[in-house]
Amino acid sequence: MECRHGPRHARRGVTYIEACLALGVSSLLLALALPSLGQLRQQMQLRARAEQLASDLRLARAEAVRLAEPVHFRISGKGSEACYLLHRGPLNGCDCAAGAARCTQPGGAILKTEWLPPGQPVRITSNAETLTFQFSQGLVTQTGSVDLRLSSGEAIRQVVAITGRVRSCYIGRAVVNMPRCA
Repeated sequence: MECRHGPRHARRGVTYIEACLALGVSSLLLALALPSLGQLRQQMQLRARAEQLASDLRLARAEAVRLAEPVHFRISGKGSEACYLLHRGPLNGCDCAAGAARCTQPGGAILKTEWLPPGQPVRITSNAETLTFQFSQGLVTQTGSVDLRLSSGEAIRQVVAITGRVRSCYIGRAVVNMPRCA
């Protein structure tokens, strides 16, 4: 005996309710992930700026030895107007304030200038305005540290020892693959 049911309909695709449910779940996951991506981007900017700063401090030491004369590392400005420069000549004879790097005393020469762009989340502070690298063995006459900080609490400190060597560590919230400052 043969039993016949109505014609078979093959179901293909998804229903409207299933599509709305999938869209809702993916929107929720995206909303949860976006703040983390923003923080990750800021942390990457912080790390890139810190690596650039460490490289520039090493450059100041190397240039002092190469030129056989002192090289000064000077931080100027605050917030979005912050900058730093490497220069030779008289102590505090050059500056990068007000958006322009210039030497105000004779005999000064700017070797490098770096500005922190407006709107960038990274801020720079230091316990010494000027560090002077001596040409004799690359020593620095005033030890100091330079901090690069995010408003969210992460900060990387570049510590300049009396020998002129630079080491990086974090203060505040942990930074991946970096030692905590003592």
